[in-house]
Amino acid sequence: MKKQELATAKNIDLTNCDREPIHIPGSIQSHGLLFVLQGVEFKILQVSKNTYDLIGYESEDLLNQPLAKLLSPEQINAIAQCLDGDFECVNPLKISINVKDDLLYFDGIVHRDREIIILELEPTDNKEYINFFKFYHLINSTVTKLQNAPNLQQMCQLVVKEVRNLTGFERVMVYKFDEDDTGCIIAEEKQDDLSSYLHLRYPHSDIPKQARQLYSYNWLRIIPNVNYEPIEIVPLINPLTNASIDLSFSVLRSVSPIHIEYLKNMGVTASMSISIIRNQKLWGLIACHHSSPKYISYEVRTACEFLGKIISSELADKEANEDLDYKIKLKLIQGKFIESISQAENFITALAESESNLLEIVNATGAFICLERQHITIGETPELADLDRLLAWIENQTQENIFFYQYFTENLSAS
Repeated sequence: MKKQELATAKNIDLTNCDREPIHIPGSIQSHGLLFVLQGVEFKILQVSKNTYDLIGYESEDLLNQPLAKLLSPEQINAIAQCLDGDFECVNPLKISINVKDDLLYFDGIVHRDREIIILELEPTDNKEYINFFKFYHLINSTVTKLQNAPNLQQMCQLVVKEVRNLTGFERVMVYKFDEDDTGCIIAEEKQDDLSSYLHLRYPHSDIPKQARQLYSYNWLRIIPNVNYEPIEIVPLINPLTNASIDLSFSVLRSVSPIHIEYLKNMGVTASMSISIIRNQKLWGLIACHHSSPKYISYEVRTACEFLGKIISSELADKEANEDLDYKIKLKLIQGKFIESISQAENFITALAESESNLLEIVNATGAFICLERQHITIGETPELADLDRLLAWIENQTQENIFFYQYFTENLSAS
């Protein structure tokens, strides 16, 4: 048996993207810095190669040096306290680095991976910690609206509107996964001149399995500019673990080349995604797109992430309400439908006259009805030639009463 080739950034394509080890890319996006530290002494074991551009130090000169070379004892102590859990989730830490008598400010995001510590720094103009009351006023009214939404659809439509207001992205969507991991856009808020993606469906391969797993770990993921040059982490192999650094929880983690190509093909230059999780499983995403580079501050990202958590907590109740509303609506439609066809002299004509009720009962956009030599089309349907092929196929099926048939034409694919 031929040994399966490891999928890497160099050989990745559509045939093997589900095997790409996206958690260990060996590089980060260029809008920040990454340090890999020894757990006890905070010695720098690995670092991203863009340190000179952002803080004026060559990466080679920082390796095996204590983090204290860059940060004050107070900042080192703040990182240690955060890791020890003495106070709850202080990310981002406010970090300042003195470069040539000039203080540069960063949002610091820190987490532990077994015996090592990963510290990420993103340049910022904001020197203060996120003010709780400012954060509260930023999202309080939105949270109330989401909680008061009568059903899932209205809640999703509200959240795309509010996230777009917060971030300024040109398009914000809710992308819901079905049981088979295929996806569908169920809500959208967009710039007026953009074409709509609402109700478009995507195959399960659109988001590979390992990518969905990382989305379940991290509530928010941002790509400010798809045209960035990946910044290598040096050395590539961690000297303490003798392995590539696991960036599953990294906010700067470099992006799969095939995903970058995917976004470019869609005309997307910046993107952000917020996970929606139900029962510890990825239910969907709030996906944001922009046609030019766009960086979102940590403060706004935190607000968007919180909205994702609110949606996640409300899912069960909203889905239950939506299911109840649908059953009530369906019962009313069935009553009208049965009444209309019972009073008609011709069954086929009655179905045609009850077009909207018929389609709503079966949740369809089109129907093709055949009875003996009569046939009618309702709503959106394929061409008659394709329908004839469908009928011929059904006539050869003997074991089932309900069929699934997939076909393709030059301008149409449906199932």
